Amino acid sequence: MMRSLYSGVSGLKTHQTRMDVIGNNIANVNTVAYKASTMSFQELMYQNTAAATSADAITGRGGVNAKQIGLGVTAGAISTSITTQGAAQTTNDPFDLRIEGESFFVVNNGSGNMYTRAGAFYVDGVGNLAMKTTGYNVMGWAADKNGNLADELTALKVMSTENLTSDPEATEFARITGILDKNGAKLNNGGQVVSISIYDDLGYSYTCKYRIKPVADVNGNNIEGKYTIQLEDILDSDGNSLGAKNFLAAENYTSTDPDFKDIVFGNTKLDSQKFSISTSVTNANTVNEATTYVVTNKDGTTENFSDKKEAIAYFCQLTGEDASTITLGDNDGDNIEKTYDVWGYSLEYDTSNGALASIGGRDSEINMNLDNVKASMKTVTIDFSGSTNISNGDVPTIEGKAGDADGNKAGKKVGQMISLSVDGSGYITATYDNGNSRVLGQIATATFANASGLEKQGENLYSESLNSGEATIGDISGQGEKMTNGTLEMSNVDLSSEFTEMITTQRGFQANSRIITTSDTLLEELINLKR
Repeated sequence: MMRSLYSGVSGLKTHQTRMDVIGNNIANVNTVAYKASTMSFQELMYQNTAAATSADAITGRGGVNAKQIGLGVTAGAISTSITTQGAAQTTNDPFDLRIEGESFFVVNNGSGNMYTRAGAFYVDGVGNLAMKTTGYNVMGWAADKNGNLADELTALKVMSTENLTSDPEATEFARITGILDKNGAKLNNGGQVVSISIYDDLGYSYTCKYRIKPVADVNGNNIEGKYTIQLEDILDSDGNSLGAKNFLAAENYTSTDPDFKDIVFGNTKLDSQKFSISTSVTNANTVNEATTYVVTNKDGTTENFSDKKEAIAYFCQLTGEDASTITLGDNDGDNIEKTYDVWGYSLEYDTSNGALASIGGRDSEINMNLDNVKASMKTVTIDFSGSTNISNGDVPTIEGKAGDADGNKAGKKVGQMISLSVDGSGYITATYDNGNSRVLGQIATATFANASGLEKQGENLYSESLNSGEATIGDISGQGEKMTNGTLEMSNVDLSSEFTEMITTQRGFQANSRIITTSDTLLEELINLKR
């Protein structure tokens, strides 16, 4: 009689435990990435009132089963449906992440790693990527400035000082495009001005101003299709001249020497672009008579002449200078030095169709060497192939553009971070206002041999157990899984199932209470026998 009372009590306790599990599931129906639990019942124990007997061939009696009376029920197992994916909830927060698969995020509480499916993250006050609820740091692999990931797992600091800006880039390529109106008023009255905006290595912007002028014949008439183009000045972002015109312009002379072609665009060794002629006195007692004439080439080599006319002829051959304009100076043996810079490149167009024929004797491109203007500037290659020379009703459209047709090598200012994003592989990418983007790191994920063996630690966290196996930490894409940003994984609690389980649990509890009341009635009848 007492056994039924205790069985009823165990039934009440076990059903109450099941109700606790159901209640916890329902309470967490809106908890991010909560995994529902289910409880399995298990028989408690049995009391044998009679042992089983085997068949007896001698007596002819068969075997008899054991007589066992159960002593109630207990909780057999409480399991978590950890691999069942919860529904997706859209938040549009770039750091709300949802794992599509069975992996876990890795977070650190300062003393060790823990694991979670709740990807509600944010950037804290010192720039670390952390859980919104606990502040635990999200773990992963940081990247250097070239996007190379470190080998060591660490807390991801995405808003460090070095990540807030993107390095500038100097302009290395530019284009001259559009129509140079051959009958344009500006072109024939002082020259057509064309500007190109560039950047240096430090991210500062400058404007290079060029002037295109027609080439005239001996009678002063413009030669069709032939022009010169000169770098006239370079202005900083405030419109102040860098003084480029003080050393980029010189004599009205166009050289055929390939090295000379870059002088107009700022050769760093401008001083070496000199040809000198000097007198050398061989007899100290005859200071007024020079017997040797020395011509120094731009590479430092010299040629000696005993005849003055031969020296001048050689000098003129190098420089293109007319002999009548050369004076050897006084008779004291002073060096006579003259420097020749190119006024401008020769710019020629095909007169039949207006297409570019050559620039500076080259097919379509020239180099603008600016490192003598400022050390932070780079050589800029300028492509003229997109320009034409036709009549356009005095509407010139010629203009300068930095970069090639795809915008490459145009140069960039120092970039300020404007956004962060996370892709499907967990790569965190920063975007900057100069058009650059850079990988800052990758979020790590963990997998387990038996994920259902993880122990819940509260706060949407799990820890390893003896039955879960050790965490295998790696790239989520290596598991064939991915992350989606702007969404969160919701609870996988099924309310319809929970309510059904709650009803059956309630009925089970009621039935077990009836065991107790009925057993009590029987005991009461037994007591009444003595009355």
